[in-house]
Amino acid sequence: MSIESKITIGNAIEGECYVGKTTTLETIKNTEGLREKGIIIVPEYSVIGELPKFPRDTIQDVKNAIQRMIDLEKRRTDKLASDLARTNEATVIFDRGPVTCIAFEKAAEKAGFKSATLWLAEAFQREIEDKNILIPNGMIHLTASKDTIKIREADRIKKGGIKVFDFLRDKDVIESLNDTFSLFGEGLPKQLFLTLETDHKNPDEVCAEVLQFIRGQTSEVSDTIPDFLSFAKSLL
Repeated sequence: MSIESKITIGNAIEGECYVGKTTTLETIKNTEGLREKGIIIVPEYSVIGELPKFPRDTIQDVKNAIQRMIDLEKRRTDKLASDLARTNEATVIFDRGPVTCIAFEKAAEKAGFKSATLWLAEAFQREIEDKNILIPNGMIHLTASKDTIKIREADRIKKGGIKVFDFLRDKDVIESLNDTFSLFGEGLPKQLFLTLETDHKNPDEVCAEVLQFIRGQTSEVSDTIPDFLSFAKSLL
């Protein structure tokens, strides 16, 4: 059985910082009974390895950043393949996916930094077509109000968390990120895109809605693979 055939449908949890992505995934991972039902969580890029340096000063820095992100995606795929080797079938949930990298590049460009929106999308698409990486079919876009995010950010920093890049706190940049997530989701089949507001929901409630959405996905959309290159071109 191939690695791909073991995945029912893969979904990425996306959204700006502090909307509850990692908390939701931790809740799913720790939910009684789910561990035995073939739920696999693919860690965020920064958990797999060091992210590219930012900001970038030269075109070579940009090219190095692209290669670094592809290398991290391949390492995520290697980990997923290892996890899948121990099961016959699995529901896979990614802590972010390629669209988050494209959204980051678009936001960086909006903020005046050297970015590589199209180059990165081309690199991802090539690796997908060459079957070097496994990527999510669907996307769950978590959102929260500015006030909620400020409270969560302060709480995370108080507990020793790392502050995000300053430019990622800019209003226009955040708007760019969320617009990119929404535009990408609109191009997916209805069964593969969910926007979920997390302001007044505890982690268990968000977890329940995410799992309900995933359970509603049918095999007819399991072969849907996003076209990142066409999407990136639409952003230009």
